[in-house]
Amino acid sequence: MNSKVIFGQYYNSDSWIHKLDPRTKIVCIMLFMIGVFLLDSLYALLGLLALVCILVLSSKIPFIKFLRSLKMVAFLLIFAFACQILFRKTGELLHSFSFNLTVINLSFIVLLLVLFIIWCKFIKKTKLLMFLVFIFLSFVLQSYINGSLSYDYLIVSYKIDIYKDSLESSLFILLRIMSLLFMSSLLTLSTKPTDLNNGLEHLLAPLKIFKVNPAVISMMVSIALRNIPTLINEANKVLKAQASRGVDFNEAKLKEKISQIISLIVPMFIISYQKAADLSDAMEARGYDPNGKRTSINELHMKLLDYISIIITIALLVLLIVYRIIG
Repeated sequence: MNSKVIFGQYYNSDSWIHKLDPRTKIVCIMLFMIGVFLLDSLYALLGLLALVCILVLSSKIPFIKFLRSLKMVAFLLIFAFACQILFRKTGELLHSFSFNLTVINLSFIVLLLVLFIIWCKFIKKTKLLMFLVFIFLSFVLQSYINGSLSYDYLIVSYKIDIYKDSLESSLFILLRIMSLLFMSSLLTLSTKPTDLNNGLEHLLAPLKIFKVNPAVISMMVSIALRNIPTLINEANKVLKAQASRGVDFNEAKLKEKISQIISLIVPMFIISYQKAADLSDAMEARGYDPNGKRTSINELHMKLLDYISIIITIALLVLLIVYRIIG
């Protein structure tokens, strides 16, 4: 199993979070997600994120696993942050950066870009870090070298304005996504897929009134979580198999990359359908009936710690609602 895949993996530990009933974890995390979107203060979101980090550390799960969950959406976070800063022009003007793009500093930027491409070709594990370093050095060049350059070679002059509302909204996005990712990763890492399936089925039991079978829904969620790491590993195998046949996803041109991606998608669809067919045959051979009455070898029992956790979470949500109304 690829350790870089977070969702769908279970990390064994003896922490108090692992000992909680899965229904307690699901309810608490759902209430927490509601609370995250109720907050409209950066300080309150920072405090809530600090609380999440404390919960993560108390779970005895390596913190690096939670940071890897951010790596999967790092580009989305950077893109959202940049769009908020560059295109939202409301609120108080905090600072203004003026840039003069000349022939000389454009040459420096092109040189940095070439070095970045060469670096990524030989050292592929630090692409994101080097991209951030490239952006930072380009910004430094534009900010501090312009004063010593001759404006006879000026290509274009532009300005970036940083507004208070744009900066706050971008920080809101970052803090909320980090909090949600940490809590969702905490749920999957501290709960076995079978326990998560049973807990979700018990929580969805009231849907039987509307003639909706909760066992089917919980089974679909459980199978999806189980197959995320499996499909990613299968995709890596396909990539290595194609690389051994001379297919290079990094050095090819755009047109060739599109055809190579299609050559990756087709076997992945075939593998997915094949695994789904094998799973359905295995479930049918074992007499699985989604409409039949099911029993579990591991019965779920709420303990005192579960009730205390739910009460504390509800109290925290009430405080957040009061803070939103009053504060």
